[in-house]
Amino acid sequence: MWSCFRITKEREEERHFLENGALLLEEMITSFDGRSNPIRSFSKQELERATNNYDQYGILHRDLTYKLYKGTYEDRAISVKKFTGNTPQEYIGFYMNEVAVASKMNNHKNVLKLLGCCLETEIPTLVYEFAANGCLSDHIYEEEPSPLKEYQLLSWESRLRIATEIAGAVAYLHNGTSKPIIHRVINSRNIFLDQNYVGKLFEFGLSISIPLGETHVDSDVVGSFGFIAPDSFSTGRFTEKSDVHSFGVVLFEILTGKRVREILREVYVVPVLDQDKSKSSLLNSGFLSVDDNEKDIRLYLKANMLKGNTEQLMACAELAMRCIKVNPEERPSMMEVAQDLKRIKRFQDDSL
Repeated sequence: MWSCFRITKEREEERHFLENGALLLEEMITSFDGRSNPIRSFSKQELERATNNYDQYGILHRDLTYKLYKGTYEDRAISVKKFTGNTPQEYIGFYMNEVAVASKMNNHKNVLKLLGCCLETEIPTLVYEFAANGCLSDHIYEEEPSPLKEYQLLSWESRLRIATEIAGAVAYLHNGTSKPIIHRVINSRNIFLDQNYVGKLFEFGLSISIPLGETHVDSDVVGSFGFIAPDSFSTGRFTEKSDVHSFGVVLFEILTGKRVREILREVYVVPVLDQDKSKSSLLNSGFLSVDDNEKDIRLYLKANMLKGNTEQLMACAELAMRCIKVNPEERPSMMEVAQDLKRIKRFQDDSL
């Protein structure tokens, strides 16, 4: 009886492997003409051993559809992204997309490196390099200390360096392949930090590429509360400037040490993008954007910025405000953002 169960289980894993392998190959051909960086194939048993059967004490990070576990494989710390049992089967395309995009971005030092995946599970299990210091969101909020929080707050110098690193990674996402890729869910929880506090961009499942010859892509609206660009929310149209807006909100959090929800409560922003009052009300309550309220936001930043190099802080605040302009055409490109942050970072270096 036991041998029959084992054979059935092995056949099921083999079926998942073949089905997922075919889907992954199709996704890579569709997205990048089959060209990507090589990744390793892990067995289901290898990852169960690496994570001590997905011990709950090893959870590093959790989201609606997955848990990220710490594991050890061949004496090396790894992060294992296991999708939860209630993840809808139709979402499998997002996970294949994540493998395709993440493997393509593996050669950038500020992207969390995808080491490989296991195709034997119903929904592929992904293996990433280990991010020893968690998410950026663990290190930037000036909140009451919690006995459960092990991380320390980052200095302004470290925050600026990490922002510069991530801006470079997003710029590479937009310009490093034949078709620009829009991340779509840039926020402080999707930026990880390694043992040296180097910033690593993460979470490519909802990334989407702009077709050749096009300037935008229309898609279902996705994004994080407070971070998604208001124009993308209202139209379902995504461009590189959608990511610029999200990154600008991250800059606001970095500059103030406050969560975007708190910033929105304190600066009630009113971007009017639709004549329908009910929809405008929804927009008004969930977006941090600069329009006629520029003076109010400028005063808010001045009153709430962290302590540090004043010239850097003020220049970074001006850049953040440009990134969250209501009109996407008035936002800089991510390449310009990355270049500006490098220039701002040199203010202190030049003064030494």
